[in-house]
Amino acid sequence: MNSDALNEQYQKLYQELENDNYEAEQDVYDLEQQVSEELSYAFGKEKHALQSLLHKIKSMKKEFDFYDEEAELDMMFPNRHDEGFDEDDMSYDSVFGDD
Repeated sequence: MNSDALNEQYQKLYQELENDNYEAEQDVYDLEQQVSEELSYAFGKEKHALQSLLHKIKSMKKEFDFYDEEAELDMMFPNRHDEGFDEDDMSYDSVFGDD
């Protein structure tokens, strides 16, 4: 699919979100995946257009406050990227204690 068709799909999804149709969120994730796949073998102007579209999709996700698992984990465990951080510290048992 070319970048113009993908851009048109982006515009439709943006309008859906503006109209409070948050069922379109999964479609946004699907579009982002599709653009990323297209980007992997694009070149020249097409590659630039796809990179721009990918940036717009990421901005749209922030604007409409999409759930971001990585951001949530960073908020809950700010030191999780530190050297020596034990992944087990993020387990259910360590957060809420053993039963």
